[in-house]
Amino acid sequence: MPSLTETSDALKANLQETAVDNVTIADEHLILCELVSDYRGIHKGIEELLLEISHPFRNWTLLLPRLRAFVLKNSQIYCRSDQGPAAFGQFSSLFLQVIEESTRNEQLRGLAVESLLAYVERFLSLIKPQLPDYQEVLDHFFETMAELDDQAIMFMVQGHHPMKKMATNLLEAARENNFDLTATTALFHKILSLNYSYWLSEEDPLPWFQDECGEMCTSWEAGELFSAISHERIYQHLKSLDDLDDTDPETLEKLLALPAHMDIVRLYKDIPDKLIATPASEDEEAPDRFTENRKLIFLFKIMNTSGLYLIHEESLREINRSLVTLIHQQSFEEIESFLLTTMQLLKENVRRYPHTALQCIQVLGTEAFQRGSSRLAETFLWEAVRFGFQYANVSGVDEEWQPITNPAHLANIRAWLHLIMQEPKWCATLFSALIINVNLSGTCVKDTDLFQRDITNLLNHPIEPVYNLVKQFSKLMPVFFNEIGAEGKLRDVSTEIDETHKRKDILIHFLRKQSHVESSNLIVGFIQAIMRFWRTLDKSHLTDYLPAEILSQVKTKGVFVDQLHKLTKRIFQLAHIREEPQ
Repeated sequence: MPSLTETSDALKANLQETAVDNVTIADEHLILCELVSDYRGIHKGIEELLLEISHPFRNWTLLLPRLRAFVLKNSQIYCRSDQGPAAFGQFSSLFLQVIEESTRNEQLRGLAVESLLAYVERFLSLIKPQLPDYQEVLDHFFETMAELDDQAIMFMVQGHHPMKKMATNLLEAARENNFDLTATTALFHKILSLNYSYWLSEEDPLPWFQDECGEMCTSWEAGELFSAISHERIYQHLKSLDDLDDTDPETLEKLLALPAHMDIVRLYKDIPDKLIATPASEDEEAPDRFTENRKLIFLFKIMNTSGLYLIHEESLREINRSLVTLIHQQSFEEIESFLLTTMQLLKENVRRYPHTALQCIQVLGTEAFQRGSSRLAETFLWEAVRFGFQYANVSGVDEEWQPITNPAHLANIRAWLHLIMQEPKWCATLFSALIINVNLSGTCVKDTDLFQRDITNLLNHPIEPVYNLVKQFSKLMPVFFNEIGAEGKLRDVSTEIDETHKRKDILIHFLRKQSHVESSNLIVGFIQAIMRFWRTLDKSHLTDYLPAEILSQVKTKGVFVDQLHKLTKRIFQLAHIREEPQ
C-alpha cells in the first residue's frame, strides 16, 4: 500500500520546503563540545543537542527540557575549565534565544525563563571561589536580562526561582571576593519595581474585603491584618526604590530588605488563618458565627488573583475545609452562595489541579449528604454534574507498554461512584451523567487498578432505586480481569503465539508484552486493529496502539505479514463473517 508521503501532495510540498541539506553547529557553540571532548557520552549528548538547536526549523518545546536537563547535570564539568565564563555565556545565550523566539507562546516563554534561572542559580553555587573571573560575562548577562520586555521579566518576578534568593547568595559571595554588583542591582531594582506595579494594579485588599464582607464585618476591624499588603504600604516600597542609586555598593543590600514577590505571597497566605484568630468584638463570650465566612471570602480573592498562582492549589484545599465547617454550622440559605462560588472555582481549576478538585468534590458531597438537607444535596448534585467529567483521552501507548491516558479519569469515576453510594436514591441524575460520559468517550481501566472492587462495593449498597442504571454502568466498565499480570491461560496463549516466530514478529511481541506488563481493556481494540492491519495492510489502524518508534518498524510485507494477509482476506470473504464498525 502506498505511504502517505507518496499520496499527499501537501505533505510532499511541506517536506520539500522544510528540507535542509546540511545542518552545522554554529562556530560560537563549538566550545561547548570542545570542553567535554574527554567525556564521550556527554560530548555526544551536547553535539546532538546543538545540531538540533542549529536546525532552522527547531522545535523549542522538545529541545528546551533537554537543554535544561543537560546544563543542570553537567555544569560542574564546565566550571572546572578556564573557559567556564565562555561556556556560561553560550548556554545562557541559548536560553535567551528561546525567550526571544517564543513571544507568542507564553507557556514556553515562562518555562524558558524558569529554566534559565535554575541554570544560573546552579552555576553561581559552583563558581563562588572564581566569581571575579566571571565579572564580565555575568555583567553582560544581567544587563541583557534587564533589557528584556516586561512580560519576560514578570516571569522572573513571579516564578518558582525567586531572584531575591539568587541576589542574596551573590551578595554574600561578593563580600568574600572583589566583585562589582552594579548590573545585578539594576536588574533586581527593575524586578522589584515591576512587582510593586503589579500589586498596585490589583484591587486594594482592605476596601475590597470590607465591601465584600458587608454585614459579616459589622463591629469587626481587620485594618492591621491588611496593612502589609495595602496599596498604601506598596506605594511606600515603590517610593523607597526611587530613592536608591544602583551604582551605590550598599544599594543591593537595601533592595533585599524590601519585600519581593514571594514575601507578599506569604503575607496573603497567612491572612485567612489570622481572620479566624481575630476576634469580632470586645465581647469574647459572644460567639462569632461568621469567621469561616470571612476566611472563605479572602480565599476566593486569592484564587482570583493570578499573581498568587503558587498557592492556588493549597487555597483550594483550604476552601474545601472551610466550606465543610460551614455546612456543619449554618443553614443552606446562609451557605448557598459560598457553595456555588466554591464549585465554580473547582470547575475553573480542575485542569490545573484535577486530583485536588475531585477530592474536594467528594468531601463536599459526603458532608452535604450527611447533613440530610434535600435542598443542599440537590444543589450540590446539580453543580457536580455541571462541574464536568475527566475523559480518558487515550492517546496511544508508550515504549514501556503503558497506555497514555488522563490520570484523573479513573479518579473522577471513583469520586462520583463514592457520592452515588452515599445516597443512591438521590443520585440518579449524577449516575446518568456518569453513564453518558463513559459511553460517549470510552474508558481505560488497567488490571492493576482493581476496579472490580469498586463495582462490588457499589453492588453491596441499596441500589434498588437505581438498579437499571447500575446494570448499564456495569456493562460499560471493563471489569473482566480475573488475575493480575496476565497469569494463567492469557499468558500461555500469548507466549505460544509470540514464540511461533521466535519473538521476531515486532507487532505480536509488543502485544504479548503489553498484555503481560500492563493489561487493560485497550488490548481488545489492539487485537482488532491487528486483524484490520493484516486484512488491509494499512498501518494507520495501529497508530493508536503503538509508539511511533515501534510503528515505524512494522512492515507491510514480508514473512510476518504476507501469509496472514491472504488468510484474513479469505476469512472475511466467508458469508457469516463481518467486520465490526470501528
